[in-house]
Amino acid sequence: MLAQPMAITGIGLAAPSGLDCDTFWAALNGPAAASGAWRRGDLSAYPVDNVLALPARLWDKLCAPDSAADDYAGMLARHCLRQALAQAKPPAAAPQPLRIGCTLASSTAGNEALEQQQRGAPAPVSSAARIDPAYLLDAAGLAWSAPASLLSTACSSGLMAPALAMDLLQAGEADMMLAGGLDTLLEYTVCGFNGLRLASPGACQPFAPERPGVLLSEGAVCFAIEPLAAARARGAEVLALVLGYGISCDAGHPTAPTPDGPCRAMRQALAASGLEAGQLGGIITHGTGSVTNDQVELAALRELFGAQPLPPLTSIKGALGHPQAAAGAFALLAAVLALRHGALPPIAGVAGADPALGQFDPVLGAARPLAAPYLMVDAFGFGGNNCAMIVASAALAATSQEHSHA
Repeated sequence: MLAQPMAITGIGLAAPSGLDCDTFWAALNGPAAASGAWRRGDLSAYPVDNVLALPARLWDKLCAPDSAADDYAGMLARHCLRQALAQAKPPAAAPQPLRIGCTLASSTAGNEALEQQQRGAPAPVSSAARIDPAYLLDAAGLAWSAPASLLSTACSSGLMAPALAMDLLQAGEADMMLAGGLDTLLEYTVCGFNGLRLASPGACQPFAPERPGVLLSEGAVCFAIEPLAAARARGAEVLALVLGYGISCDAGHPTAPTPDGPCRAMRQALAASGLEAGQLGGIITHGTGSVTNDQVELAALRELFGAQPLPPLTSIKGALGHPQAAAGAFALLAAVLALRHGALPPIAGVAGADPALGQFDPVLGAARPLAAPYLMVDAFGFGGNNCAMIVASAALAATSQEHSHA
């Protein structure tokens, strides 16, 4: 529960579409993304070998001149942490240097070094250390003066990390936190999703009648987050506000979510924000395009809203694919950009919703103007790890008051 609004003052990203917010927003409003070649090898031995990888031209930009042997996860961490910090512009010198910490999320870091060794590929520098995912905290070459940690709650990790960061800020353990999620595509991930029979041979189509499954992708997003009062005091540009979040673990099934857990997280997020469900202008759903996820997410939302109609819903995975532990962070980024542009992006590549899912309002075909400056973001993970977050327009920062939801 947040006793005061938190301000997002910096963003760093690396997506298959590009390395900046304008390119990412254009991709969300463009056609569905069906595939993108994996740079590391051949996946044709698998029943479904389709993935959406960052193109080689972007990896070449991410590879620093002094670290050509770096691994992909390290490149993502370095780029996004530095980019977010550069945009936030924290004061670096006395009398008030900020205590800056970091909370990152990843499911594949550490496994990358092991897989490269098994494939017989050249090992990156210090590959033994990189079997421990915690090396990502040092990848940017930044000196943390507040708590730094790494977590993994599967596909909800990228939203859980900012939530944990805000806990630390509220507890006074840091003045600013860098938080987000990252994952690279690995063969073991492709193998796992094939084993679960969730991999899509084409584009991801959330909520569509013939949903083919999950299109695995990769990327990273990192946010600079600080209390709104502190951001105001130092004259920082506020990109969006976080009013509250909720976390739950239903543990009902190793891979299949149940409506109760997501609904509890959403209910907590609303209570922490001080808003009612009917005040939301829309929802950035987890929306993976798997049959079970889309059914369960709608069931959870209907439990939350009761007799009220659901607000407009969208999913970004038709344009982005499913970037694993980074999924929740990308959804949060989509919410920040939607609030900036005053519109929800459409579900790319979906012309109509599955009638078996019942009545709801998906955003299809074109962006939908927002009716209210508040959005909810959902992120669910294997093992029943759920997180929901309420995000508000930066325009409210000028009038928002310090408040308590106690």
